[in-house]
Amino acid sequence: MTRATLARLLGGWIALLSLALPLWAAEGVRPPTVYAVLIGVGKYDDTAIQTRPHAEDDVKALYDLFTDPRYLGASRDHVQLLLGGAADRERNSQGATRDNILKAAKWVTTQAGRDDLVLIAYVGQGAALGERGDRIAYFAADSSLKEPARTAVLAAALGEELDRLRSQRVCLFVDVCFKGYRPARGGAPAEPNTGDDAAWREFIGRDKSDEGAAAPGRVLFLASGSGRLLSPDGDKHGTFTQVLLDGLGGKADREGYEPDGVVTVDELIDYVDKELPALVKKRVANEKERPLHDLLADEDAHFALAWNPAVEPKVRERLDKFAALAKGNRLPPDVLWEGQALLNRMPKIEARRDLRKEYQALVDGREPLDKFLSNRARILQGTRLAPDAARTFATTVLAATRVVQEDYVKEVNQGQMVDWAVHGLYRKLDETVPDDVTRKLANVKRLKEKELYALLIDVRRQLGRREDLDKHKDIDGALVRMLHHLDPYTTFYTPEDVKRLEEETSGQFIGVGVEIGKDPESDELLVLTPIRGSPAHEAGVQAGDVITTLTRVVDDKGKRLDPPEVIPTVGLDVAEAVKKIGGLPGTHLKLTVRRPGVARPIEFDLVRRNVQTESVFGVKRKADAGWDYWADVQNKIAYVRLAQFQGNSTHDMAEALAGLKKQGVRGLVLDLRSNPGGLLECARDITDLFIGEGVIVEVRPRAGAAEVLRGRVASSYVWEDPVTGEEQVRPLPSYTDFPMVCLINGDSASASEIVSAALQDHRRAVVMGERSYGKGSVQNVIDFEKEGEEVKSRIKLTTATFWRPSRRNLNKSSTPGRPEDEWGVTPDKVIPVEAGELFDLFEQQREREIIRPRDKPAVEEKAAVKDRQLDAALQYLRGQLNRPR
Repeated sequence: MTRATLARLLGGWIALLSLALPLWAAEGVRPPTVYAVLIGVGKYDDTAIQTRPHAEDDVKALYDLFTDPRYLGASRDHVQLLLGGAADRERNSQGATRDNILKAAKWVTTQAGRDDLVLIAYVGQGAALGERGDRIAYFAADSSLKEPARTAVLAAALGEELDRLRSQRVCLFVDVCFKGYRPARGGAPAEPNTGDDAAWREFIGRDKSDEGAAAPGRVLFLASGSGRLLSPDGDKHGTFTQVLLDGLGGKADREGYEPDGVVTVDELIDYVDKELPALVKKRVANEKERPLHDLLADEDAHFALAWNPAVEPKVRERLDKFAALAKGNRLPPDVLWEGQALLNRMPKIEARRDLRKEYQALVDGREPLDKFLSNRARILQGTRLAPDAARTFATTVLAATRVVQEDYVKEVNQGQMVDWAVHGLYRKLDETVPDDVTRKLANVKRLKEKELYALLIDVRRQLGRREDLDKHKDIDGALVRMLHHLDPYTTFYTPEDVKRLEEETSGQFIGVGVEIGKDPESDELLVLTPIRGSPAHEAGVQAGDVITTLTRVVDDKGKRLDPPEVIPTVGLDVAEAVKKIGGLPGTHLKLTVRRPGVARPIEFDLVRRNVQTESVFGVKRKADAGWDYWADVQNKIAYVRLAQFQGNSTHDMAEALAGLKKQGVRGLVLDLRSNPGGLLECARDITDLFIGEGVIVEVRPRAGAAEVLRGRVASSYVWEDPVTGEEQVRPLPSYTDFPMVCLINGDSASASEIVSAALQDHRRAVVMGERSYGKGSVQNVIDFEKEGEEVKSRIKLTTATFWRPSRRNLNKSSTPGRPEDEWGVTPDKVIPVEAGELFDLFEQQREREIIRPRDKPAVEEKAAVKDRQLDAALQYLRGQLNRPR
């Protein structure tokens, strides 16, 4: 029986008591229990904290739903309700004080077991503390703005308690605004830093095997992903809670061919994604004041959350009939358990849905037993896996383990990796590992490769043929989850990922060249901006155009479609639209757009070709959509922002610098803030532009000699023309005769750390900003599976660590990660910024990247965001240029 099926039984044991209890006893498994902590603070002792009118009504309604036997049936002894206002004796509430909130968190972590369902809700206000807004606090009823660090619930303290949760079925609902108060000393509330990797960790925890992932089985629903805007209220409840109540009450029970009586995590996610934005839009007229909800979740969390009482009686009736039928006809154990599971829950795969229909026909009296058994045998026969498919699975997984053993930066046991692959695959499917497989895995580290091969074949054969594992999905699921145990940066690129990876690293893709989003008013596709030099840009497609239809005249393989495929974009997912817009070079695609101020639709017949994305940006766009790089024209100080290190970045940087040199550049600000990295070769070449001869970076593998990359070894680089595809060798000039400042921050990682560290160690530039991320490891992308000359999958593997020219450590994960430890790049001049300032700067940069139509007046730019780091860089350079010689 699957984990998800067991979750469904948490409130309905009476109906199945005679059938299920003996088997549970035989297995020695305790049925899951529901634990809940519900915190609602509508009124605070400190009147400077704004009230939340429906906060307490919201959590009371959740309490009623969770304890109602029709929906969840949680024991009242297992639910703690904490209120900021008057006590609720009927619901046995407690005061939502700081101490009580932390005690409730400790209580649930000590009580809930691994398979128990844990539900936590918080509705109220919070605050961001510290200069950077990186210390999050949640206000309790007795919190004071005069001493928030002592009287509020600090995220760190809450996280410390919730990190101890053993349950792998944890669902959290958070409706909080971190700016709903008047600061004690005046001014504006601090901006919350919810955009970094540590955001919301107090709730979602951390997967110990993957620093960037949520803890196993954690799901967090957020009314406002940023915490900057308050979720609107309705007549009785907050908008967020109202949608949750409706969804958990049964409206989210939509998966499959009919409601099955259970609301799952997946169903609630889909329901909230669809219904919450629509309701917020109705209640908040100004788009900029609408909070955007968010979801943070472990990718394998698919458990059940509540019953659907509108459907449950019919489900229970069928289960009772099946129990009687099973007893009278002495059905074999596999049919007995299978029938229970399928009548309980809507399966995800088609064959099992067909089986469910057969069981329903049997218990409804529409199909005799002999015909049922015949149809069942036929369906199961269709799920048997071909022996070759199981052998291919086993061979491929073992091949991946050998790649890791040969090249990974640390030694790893092959059997351990097979264990990760098997458990990861079953976790992806939300199914329990069979007992016989579990027994074999107990000694997996000692097994020889031949034994591991047999084990993997058996695992794949037992799972059978099913659509959630076909078309390479079995290999994908096993290897993605196997490799993520190694480190956060090692991963498996599926066949679909390979194409995306090539586009990201090369900076090129085949298409028409439009960045698209969704139009909030019509739910059609919206052109955010055309890409410079692309077919769409050259044809006159403009930012703000609404794409109403896509017309494809050929399919993905270039075969002509007769008639053409006309695709309305209403409701079309952006990811799916990107696939439809892409295609083979030289093929046609028609866009029909609605343009504000133009009465008739406009049609563009575009020819797909290679499109080059930008990674080098300046201060503002020029009339020809190129970049103006002058930050200070009078002093000839230029500003160049490098967003990432991709295939065309060296060329674009060299071209920009060549133009600036001709115009007499005297100083340069190189902005690497929030640059996540990219190609090592690109980082080497761009550093080489500025330092001339000298060590750029040292790469140290697990075994063997270190590789030292130096500047001026080759004074040229290879550039591929994006239109013709021809490779050209271009000279790599040297720019060492003007002062520089390099800007970095906490999101500057990998290749951007190589460049900034080399510039700092060679004293070529003064580094300003904030300490970098500390990713000092090298990943090689290895071609894994091939079909002829075509690469079908790749493995990105951490193969070495890199060290700066001074031979100091850059890798944070090699240290305890404390502030006093040696890692990353520490600026020569540290200039901290608040999270809100960084967010505003990002928005301003994104706004300036948009290509505006030539024939329309420029959009009036908002008041320029104050960039204290850039201001300090310009001030320093002006001082260098104007000092007496």
